[in-house]
Amino acid sequence: MKKTILLYKFNEEELKKLKAAILPLKFSAKAVDDAQSDLCVGFLAGAGGDDTPKKRPDAEMGKLVVMCGLVGGEMDKLLAALRKAGFSRDVLKAVLTPTNAQWSGQELYSEILAEHKLMTKKS
Repeated sequence: MKKTILLYKFNEEELKKLKAAILPLKFSAKAVDDAQSDLCVGFLAGAGGDDTPKKRPDAEMGKLVVMCGLVGGEMDKLLAALRKAGFSRDVLKAVLTPTNAQWSGQELYSEILAEHKLMTKKS
């Protein structure tokens, strides 16, 4: 699979900044527009999967970066590039897996957000 970064819910200025930040890493960056956010993440990444739109969750979707085909140190380099470009830790990040490849971007965002809330919950 080609090393691809899927970018959900970023505006044009942010996309330009993101693409410049990851250019030295030689990863492909793909902006996913709202009309595609109900398609399988794996399909959008070129990793197979169903191209049939999924039912949209009721929740709003925020910014999401999905790393596809990256391994080990490559993920660390991408995360460092995102921080250096000024993107906060509020941007949710995910790695494409065989399980979530069948989910829509909105489903993946909802799941990652729920996990994030559990991990950052104060006792």
